[in-house]
Amino acid sequence: MGKGLVEDLDWTDLWNEILLKAQKGQELTDTELARKAGVKIEDLRKLKNGVLNEKALFLVAQALSLSGEILLSMATGKCNPQPLSLPFFLKKISIEETPEKKSYLLIDKKTNKTFLIDPPNKQLIENYVNDREYGLDHVFLFSLEQIQELADVLKSFSLACSAPSKEGQLVRKEEWFGSFKVELIPLIDKIFYFVHPPESPPLVFVGKYFISGSISYEETGYYKTLELIRSTLFGFPDETIICPRIGPLSTVGFEKGHNPFFPEYQIYSSFQLLTEI
Repeated sequence: MGKGLVEDLDWTDLWNEILLKAQKGQELTDTELARKAGVKIEDLRKLKNGVLNEKALFLVAQALSLSGEILLSMATGKCNPQPLSLPFFLKKISIEETPEKKSYLLIDKKTNKTFLIDPPNKQLIENYVNDREYGLDHVFLFSLEQIQELADVLKSFSLACSAPSKEGQLVRKEEWFGSFKVELIPLIDKIFYFVHPPESPPLVFVGKYFISGSISYEETGYYKTLELIRSTLFGFPDETIICPRIGPLSTVGFEKGHNPFFPEYQIYSSFQLLTEI
């Protein structure tokens, strides 16, 4: 368990990396950001290198529309999440080549069906198809690229899959997979999967498009990513467990209270400390 914690937290952003990410996303030079924040450029560069200056941190955070309070708690080690255990029906999977990337296996004990979410390659699909304990009944993908990469193996095993489609060709809908009700939520050429397990908090699988305590905007763009998270992810109940490709599990409530990119949600969060170990 401890090893898993170290591995997952290695793939979360540090407080100064969040400053860098926000600055890059907003396309601000050091000179522009220092002027906007009202700090010396050398103080800004020290912050970006991880040297804490509380006054400068709050000014720069405000200029970037980040939460200075959350960044300070991260910088001083005061943000210590309490544990969130994996639900009994969910298995997290990683492969040796890319240990930072996680796939998930939903296991339905009632129907003896299993569902693989976000497989990184053909081999993982083959492994579970041939696994005597689990087998495989359905695959959930997140991008058009995944469909192209895995089409052959899906066809060879006659495996059904859920995936995004070209813009405008997929509507939001609900389907049953064994005992799990799954809501397919299309986002242009991407997709989220909102899962209602029986007698358990809901889960949302987000692929590579979200990182606990931060954001991932490389493909979608900075401001568009912020808006997508506000309009989709943060619309789910606070107890919803967020399952990303990279980093630890989290919850919607925890992110509202502790993600520095969304300071406007802090006062609404009912979850003080809750993420995965």
